Amino acid sequence: MSRKRVSYLIFLLIIIAGVFFFFKRRPTPKLPKPSTPLLEQKITLKIRDKEIKVELADTPEKRALGLMFRQSLEEDSGMLFVFEREGIYPFWMKNTKIPLSIAYIDKNNVIIDILEMVPNQEVIRYSPSIPFIAALEMNQGWFLRNGINIGDTVYGIP
Repeated sequence: MSRKRVSYLIFLLIIIAGVFFFFKRRPTPKLPKPSTPLLEQKITLKIRDKEIKVELADTPEKRALGLMFRQSLEEDSGMLFVFEREGIYPFWMKNTKIPLSIAYIDKNNVIIDILEMVPNQEVIRYSPSIPFIAALEMNQGWFLRNGINIGDTVYGIP
């Protein structure tokens, strides 16, 4: 092998080793574990004549964790995601084992869309086509079973 090729191979190996070392040493960001008491705050919401107890996810950390890693969700319980301003924020079901329904709520506390979500998948992103300020996740089919529809008002959102 020529001296030029050997120098090129050594240079290439040094670059590869440097890249590997750089990425290997960087800590991987981790989501809070399910035992982390981020989602302790519960509030009561009312939709039509139905009262529900929901956990409040009102920070980026709480919203990122959501209902991940949970095994079940009580029938009239859920999670309310509240955002700082109206927007279109896609939801996904990564590490979420519970089949869920999600209702998107506008700045007037009115439900603008309800979607059914498939558990344990990372490909599909769920969001309505218009901005919302909050989203309410409940067991799949909960809204239908309780006669809750698009256009209904949600009372008690902070």
